[in-house]
This record gives sequence, C-alpha cells and structure tokens, in this order.
Amino acid sequence: MDFDTRVGCYAWIEQDGQVLLAHWSGHTRAHDGRHTRPGWTLPGGGLEPHESCEQATVREVAEESGYAVRLTGLLGTGTTIVATPDRAQRSERPMLLVQLVYAAEITSGHLTVELDGSTDDVRWVPLEELSSLPCAGVVDLALDLQRRGRREGPVVDDAPLDEDAVERIVAAARAAHGERHGPAGRDTTNGPTVIAIDGPSGSGKTTLAEAVAQDLGAPVVHMDDFYPGWDGIAEAVDLVTDQVLEPLARGERAAYRVWDWATSDWGRTAAVPTTDLLVLEGCGSSVGRAGDHAAVRVWVDADEQVRHQRGIERDGDTFAPHWDRWAAQEQALFGADGTAQRADITLHT
Repeated sequence: MDFDTRVGCYAWIEQDGQVLLAHWSGHTRAHDGRHTRPGWTLPGGGLEPHESCEQATVREVAEESGYAVRLTGLLGTGTTIVATPDRAQRSERPMLLVQLVYAAEITSGHLTVELDGSTDDVRWVPLEELSSLPCAGVVDLALDLQRRGRREGPVVDDAPLDEDAVERIVAAARAAHGERHGPAGRDTTNGPTVIAIDGPSGSGKTTLAEAVAQDLGAPVVHMDDFYPGWDGIAEAVDLVTDQVLEPLARGERAAYRVWDWATSDWGRTAAVPTTDLLVLEGCGSSVGRAGDHAAVRVWVDADEQVRHQRGIERDGDTFAPHWDRWAAQEQALFGADGTAQRADITLHT
C-alpha cells in the first residue's frame, strides 16, 4: 500500500494523581465543510525535519504547555491509519500515523496555553476523570502501554463528521428516551434507550457512534467485540442480545466476553456501565433480536468503492483476504432482515 507517513511524538506527564492534557481545537475540511471534533490529547505533535523524536517531544510540550521537561523513557509506540476519504486535505493516499509516547517530568516553567497553534487549552486532569472526557486515541495508547486499564470514555479520532447527521440522531434518541419514560418522567419500560448504528463495513459507523455517544453522555458497545472470527456476523447478533441487551432490559447488570482477534479466541470480560442511554455500533446491531431492543435504528452506508477503500486501508492485510467473504455475510444478513428499510434514520457518508 502506498501511503504518507506522519510521526507524532507525545509526552505522558503525571504528578499527584493527575496527567497533563492539551485540548486540540479541531479542524474543518475546506472541500466539504465536514468537521474533525476537538478533544483532549497528550501534549505533543509532529516531527519536524532535522530533529530527533526526543527533541520534537520536548519542543511540543513547551509550545503547548509552557513547561520544560526531561524525558525519562520511551513508553512505547503505536500506529493508526487515516483512510484516504477521511483525510483533512484531499489526497490520493492514506495517512499512516506513527505515535511515540515518552514518559516525562517537569523541570521548569509555568502552565501556559498555546497561542495561534493547534491547541487552545491545557490543564492537569485527575486520572479518575479521564473516562468523562473526549480523548484522542493516543491517550488510550499511553494507558495501554502502561497497562493502566481501559478508559471507557468517548474517543475522538481523525475522521471528519457530518455534524447535522449527529444532531439528527441525538434529537431522535432524546425524543425516544422521553417517550419511553412517559410524560411525567415515570419509567414505562425497563432498560436503557438503545441507539443502534448499523450498516456495512467501511461506512463510517464507529466515528459516528463515538460522536453520538459523546453528545448523549452515553457508553458505546461495539459489535466488533462479539464477532467470533471472520464468519461470525450472524452469531454476534445473538451474542450481543443474550449478554447485553436482554439483561439490561430486565434491569440487570450486563457483561460480555470480548473476542480477541489476535489469538482467535475469547479474551477479557467487559462490563457495561449503568446507563439510561446506550449506543450499540456495528454490523448487525439493529438486526433481528438485537433490533427489537433498539429505540432508534440508524442505517449508515457509502459507495462500495469508498467503503472498500476505507476498510482495506484501515485494516490492511488483516482484512483484505476476507473482504468478499465478509461482504457476502453482510448482504445475506441485511437482505433477509430488511435492515436498511426498517431504519429510522438513513445516512450516506
């Protein structure tokens, strides 16, 4: 695959149970007006010519926070792909983001917000508050590298959004939630109000779901955690219904086993937070028994070429051999169910 590369260098700076975060101000694409949302991230940024990764990290921290720092070690690295259709500027190639995360300690300086840069705020955030904030993926990467546990809060990624579409879904979710609770605010049914965001692979469901969940203050459950391998779309519908949707509807706590794609076996157990609203995202989330629990069904689609490009660029060799096989399962499942026709909201990305 032919791609552009950007190296980002970031610092994890922790003291007194708090971590230093900078607030990225977001970006609006000139060619279509779609917006990449703002969010909290680690201080850091892109590597410039003729500097080392360590030098870039120290420089970026100073620019975004006012602090001089000493790096104490490399926590690790991560990579992510921004597919060609989702890049901030028009391009013919995807972007490979290579992220290096260093541990650092402050040596001097005063907390100062960056002026005329890509960030518009900086602050010390208690570690226990991280899950309540919309954070860039590099924050989750840093936590994972330190084996600090999974952050359950909203994720802000690099893909642009149609904010009007987000508003439509949020309004429908709030209206459905109000109806389920009755005119006097009294519960008329058990369980949370479920917003199911469904559609074929590569249509943009995950980015949309994270934004909807952020605006609703709701957790997201991803169908990717339920597929037991490359032939498991239909089976996942029953798994998410049995382990999550039906227990929640009975007013019980819900937990589920997460499929580990690296080992091709079931891995950790994830608990669903207690919630009044739940976003369920992924292929099959509004199908059959799962769809019966959805108060709002959203169908997200895109041209097949765009979906294929997103899927293959995003997951590369992992997905490429399975694309046709996966697409055939989607067609069979959605066709028999009439999923697109039963949607309350239909979006094209």
